[in-house]
Parts: sequence; C-alpha cells; structure tokens
Amino acid sequence: MKFLSSTLLSIAFLALANMQVSNQVMAAPTPATADNKVAATMPQIEKRAISGINNYNCKLTAEHPRPVILVHATLLTADSWWYVAPALVKRGYCVFALTYGQYKGSAFGGLSPIEDSAQELKSFSENVMAKLNATQVDLVGHSQGGILGRYWVKFLDGKGKVNRMVGISAINQGTNLSGIVIFAKVLGLFTPSQPIFDAIAPSFYQMVDTSAFMAKLNKGGDTAPGVIHSNIGTRFDQVVTPYTNSFQKSGSGIPNLTLQNLCLLSLNEHLTMVNSNVVLQYVLNQLDPTSAKTANCISFP
Repeated sequence: MKFLSSTLLSIAFLALANMQVSNQVMAAPTPATADNKVAATMPQIEKRAISGINNYNCKLTAEHPRPVILVHATLLTADSWWYVAPALVKRGYCVFALTYGQYKGSAFGGLSPIEDSAQELKSFSENVMAKLNATQVDLVGHSQGGILGRYWVKFLDGKGKVNRMVGISAINQGTNLSGIVIFAKVLGLFTPSQPIFDAIAPSFYQMVDTSAFMAKLNKGGDTAPGVIHSNIGTRFDQVVTPYTNSFQKSGSGIPNLTLQNLCLLSLNEHLTMVNSNVVLQYVLNQLDPTSAKTANCISFP
C-alpha cells in the first residue's frame, strides 16, 4: 500500500513538473465566498447523513462543556468525519465540522494557502462559540487540519480560545512526502514546479518540511501556551513522512502516540486513520481523560 501510494504520488509530481501550462490556464482559482462555503458544506454533510453535526441548538453540559470542531485533511472535506462525528454526537458532544480551503467548482478542500484556511477555522469556530455561548472549543484535526488551530492561536488572536488540540497524523513538522520532495530536489524539479502547485494548491508546498511556512509555524516552539496537545500517528503513514513528523517536540508531557504501540497489527495508513476504532477511542480519551477506556484492537473499522 505504501509503495503503491508513493509511486502514484511520484508519477503525479513528475508529470506536473513537466507540464507546459499557459498563463491563462494557470490563473489562480477563485476562492469561494464564506456564504458559498457554508452552502457547499452542509449538503455534503446531510448527504452523508451525519446526524446531529453542526447543530447550533446543541446544549453544552458540565460533562461536555465545549464544542468539538473537526478539521479535515488536505484534499478531503467535512464528509471525511462520517465515522468519528456520529460517535462523538452519540456520546453527547456538540460536534461541528467545516470544509475549508475549497475553491469554487472544486470537490476538494484544503487547497488554499494555510493562512487563509486558518482564518476560515477561526471564523467558523468563533461563530460556533458565539451561538453556543462557549468561551473555548476543542479541536480534532487530521493531517493539515491538525495545524490550522496552531496557526489560529499563534497568529490570529486565538489565545485562550482553544482548550484541547488532538492531532490525527497531523503535519506538525511538515513532510518529505515519502521521499518525493528529496527526489524532486535531486532532479532539480522541486523549485521549478512550485509555481504550478502554488497556482493550483498553495498549501502543498507550505507543508514541505523545509518550507518557510513550517519554519514560521514552529519558530519558538511547536505548542501553544495554555492548550492541551496530543497526537497519534501511524508507522504506515505515506503522506506525513517520516511519520514521527506528526508529533510535537516542544513542551513536556505531550502524548505523542504511535498507533502500532497500541495495536501492533494495525495497518491503518494516513487516510484511514479517521476510520479507525482505535483512533476514535484515542480521541475520546483525549477529549475526556476522566472516562478513558482501552481501545479494542480487534474491532472494526
């Protein structure tokens, strides 16, 4: 699985690197307006029948005093939480999810500059807090979704607004994309290819481990003061590589857990992490440590 994914990614990268594209074709996509984004997100969620999500009439309780915001991965949408979201709702959480970084006419999210996507998360979360009369949220982020909250807190006046951040294969230290980035640099393709990717999906190059964006995000430490951080990653991650780049390094006592240390035979890779019963239990344990339970490694998905 990892070899196949890496091979396909390599072919895609090299093909894009050698494309001869006119300025007209490569004009930057037009971002959707905030109203369009909400309109586009809700039908997707309803289509998936994720019952109870984005319910602004949800009542916070002493047991679950904060809204939980689910933040999807690159190229995915709010639909990707079809397994996690209902489980949280069933347990009494007020659960919300947005599709961010999506251009008009695109089926994919997470394409826009990460700074813009973080602003979307900020606006979405602050709207949720206002409507539910909450002062903080808990964030659960997959891949790119795991760092948007960090950018919000650090650069967009988000201090004090986030209580917990749970990262699922979060791209905390960037990635070399299974060595594709290194390979492209050796072949002299990395820098010439950047304008192509920046026109289609600016976030891609920002997530490279040597990017200026990652250096800025992690300067002075990769944790946010006052936020309770936790992360889970998988040895079979073919997107965040090395997989330990999903972990945070500064601060003491941050739970950085490798999935296979919980369940030795787990084959979950980057995309399927959000469909894992074990990962779901990890998320539940982090959101409410007082009710933590041991994950069942035999159950599916």
